Amino acid sequence: MRHVTSDLESLTFQSIRHQLIIVDHHWVIHSCNRAWQQGLGQFPPSSDANNNHRHYLHLLEAWALRGRNAATALVAQNLKESGTPFNRNHTYDICVYTIYNEERWFRTELTPLVHTEPIPDTHLALIAHVDITEQKKTERQLKKALSEVRTLRGLLPICAVCKQIKDEEEHWNSVESYLEKHTHAEFTHDICPECIRRLYPKYSNILDKRS
Repeated sequence: MRHVTSDLESLTFQSIRHQLIIVDHHWVIHSCNRAWQQGLGQFPPSSDANNNHRHYLHLLEAWALRGRNAATALVAQNLKESGTPFNRNHTYDICVYTIYNEERWFRTELTPLVHTEPIPDTHLALIAHVDITEQKKTERQLKKALSEVRTLRGLLPICAVCKQIKDEEEHWNSVESYLEKHTHAEFTHDICPECIRRLYPKYSNILDKRS
């Protein structure tokens, strides 16, 4: 079965840096480019790799099991239930653990290959795997940063006399300790001009000269 119809198409298929495979309607891998051979094609996910290595859904299931990744397992299940022939595009993200136990993420795009002259039992699809590991790492870092940002909302019970604040556990805290516990603020102490005048009246004239 010839899947690439010209030398130019064959050269393009092999030279693209994204990892490409062509699967039939049984999800068996019929063709792959060099990027796949040097990347995902080198990752034996299980001891029976020789039997499952050419079946794409088996690969997804094995990768999901190896990485204990429910999202990848769900992708495999959804593709299995989507049925064939391939009649629409699919885009999904999968997580793969290499033989070196390195986590890699791929955005995968399945595109049906349309024949000018339909031939029975030759429904094919091109599946492109684009490495988005760095993007996933950035997303995780942003989520972690957002989770660490703490803000104060709502009404805060504050003592009208000593100005202590009551926390969620009904304990009274100084303003400093409450804000340090609920925000990322740190305190350094100083004395405002009004307190200087009240506590140290002999220095009031210095303040008056500055103003």
